Amino acid sequence: MRKNLFLAMCACTLLFFGQGCKKYGYTIPDGYADDSGNVADGAIDTNMKWIDKTMYAKAKVFPGLVDPAEPRVQNEKFTLDLNFTDQTAGNLRITVAPEPQFSTGYYAAPGELIKIEVPVGIEGLRVQIGGHTDNLSGKSPLLRDPVIYNRQQLYGGVNYVRNLYGGTIYFLANKAFPVPVEFIISNACVSPDFILGKTTDAEFRAKVIASKVPWLELRSKRVIFLVPRDKVLNRLSSATVPFYPTLAISKWNEIFDLDYNAWMGLSDNAADEKDRSPQGAWRGALDIQITNGGAHSGFPFMAQNTYGWFDSFTSVKALDVTTSGGSWGSLHEFGHNCQQPSVWSWSTLGETSNNLFSFKYANRLAATNYGVLHSALPRLWPGALAWGATLLPKNFDGTDPAISSPFTRLVPFVQFFEIYGYEAMTYLYTQARHAERLNGSDIAKHNFVYEKWSDYKKIDFAPFFDAWGIALSRAVKDKVAAKYPEMTDKTWEYNPLSHTGGKTKITYPYIQTISNINSTEGSGNNLTDNKATTYWISQKTPAISASNAFPINLVLKAARFPIAIKGVTLTQQQGSANYAKDMEVLISNDDSEYSTVGTFTLPANTTKFNYNFSAVANARFVKLVIKNAVTMSTTNAFTSLSEFNIIKP
Repeated sequence: MRKNLFLAMCACTLLFFGQGCKKYGYTIPDGYADDSGNVADGAIDTNMKWIDKTMYAKAKVFPGLVDPAEPRVQNEKFTLDLNFTDQTAGNLRITVAPEPQFSTGYYAAPGELIKIEVPVGIEGLRVQIGGHTDNLSGKSPLLRDPVIYNRQQLYGGVNYVRNLYGGTIYFLANKAFPVPVEFIISNACVSPDFILGKTTDAEFRAKVIASKVPWLELRSKRVIFLVPRDKVLNRLSSATVPFYPTLAISKWNEIFDLDYNAWMGLSDNAADEKDRSPQGAWRGALDIQITNGGAHSGFPFMAQNTYGWFDSFTSVKALDVTTSGGSWGSLHEFGHNCQQPSVWSWSTLGETSNNLFSFKYANRLAATNYGVLHSALPRLWPGALAWGATLLPKNFDGTDPAISSPFTRLVPFVQFFEIYGYEAMTYLYTQARHAERLNGSDIAKHNFVYEKWSDYKKIDFAPFFDAWGIALSRAVKDKVAAKYPEMTDKTWEYNPLSHTGGKTKITYPYIQTISNINSTEGSGNNLTDNKATTYWISQKTPAISASNAFPINLVLKAARFPIAIKGVTLTQQQGSANYAKDMEVLISNDDSEYSTVGTFTLPANTTKFNYNFSAVANARFVKLVIKNAVTMSTTNAFTSLSEFNIIKP
């Protein structure tokens, strides 16, 4: 008995020292050294032949089983380049940034034990099995278990990891390694991935047909998609929606290189780390069920496992911005990741500024028919353009249906890019990354865009922001006005659908707003054209009562900077059906705080009437308050004017 025990101890000692002479110097079955001194009450399972089938039924539903006949590699070496610049979302000041997640090219079958050998000295790595990382806890009904991926720390030596659902195998790094690292893996399946520049379309087709692995990756430097093998097989043989991997993934790589990274002012070799593009790839994945909607942003961007979303990843036709939306949905979700809400993308732009990347992509390909990008654009933009051109008081962030859609709020941005250059976005993003502080309020974010775009073109764009009802701080307006000349054209009248307009010159004085609770039917521009035959008229149809019709405020912007004003001149409309009557005149330098300079009754005739102030005043704005009309009907009240202008000394 004692002799047998002694021989066993000797054998264990020889085994220990024998293994100690291996390449890695020591072996720890699960990758963890136990120096606790506790007596082990059970052996760690390292039996590669045993399969835990407790979740087989659920894994069969999703993400799928692996045919037992599919080869499992044994002691296969592979090398990963783990060198990267860790660009965090905070560093780039975007919502989500790519993480240092590396594709290994291997797949773990459900419940099967995977052995990974890591060189000694390589620390700070984790292994992740499963690319479907949405946690569906609380969802009902569940189409799959809430969590089907797992992560485990890797240490120098032998590591074992198992996932009961199976999945794609990734390495996650918390630091960069300057030299590529070689690993050894056993009992995993080779994933039939497409790698741009390394895999031909013919090779990919052959690999997919031969494989029984349920999921694979489409990989490029900038973006990686995790997609199901069955849909790849379907589209590879489809005559109506063919899949050309090299062409499709090349286009996606270009989109992220040129229309995301470069447009945001990022490059691989930028001197300042803040301006370096993410070294890791963006990721998108399809799943049978996700936490929110048909798709949602994040890392990875998740979408429902439908042919619609699959084609948005893989179809060259879907990426054609001359005939289709250019994969609007996918660009939309990736755009969410790239928004800068902490600096300039204010609260009502949550579903707007993320869509701007679609226009950059279309512009790069000279695809000018924006109507094909999304059906909402030709339907909603005309109303938004009319709203932007109206003289009624406007609040860009308000609830007016003409502007409150995410699609309508795109208009001023596209107008600006079309006329002043898409590089305006590059400048804005770069300035946001380098801004000394974050902006906590919408008005501060308004100010930031206004000031930076004005700096970009060395032009004061205050009239553009005023026309769209994007409120600005008076101090910031004065700061910019002191540095740059004012814009000369009414850019807000430019139509991005027809690529026309926006060339009318801004001339002073002009009517800036016409304010009361009812709408206006006549053009306020007629009040300052020095023509008695043209006129403005308040709402006449449908009829409105006197209690709702008045007062009406006409705000005239006299000049960019305060000027001397002696009085105002007014002319009633020729042949008016209802002359304007009692008036009040106020002046201001900021269109916010006004002071009264006098009241009067306008004669009920078409003779030009001059009202002189008691003293010459310096002002930028003159407000005329029309209190009533000659005829005040309880059921129909309106009025009109032919001219309203200032009198200079």
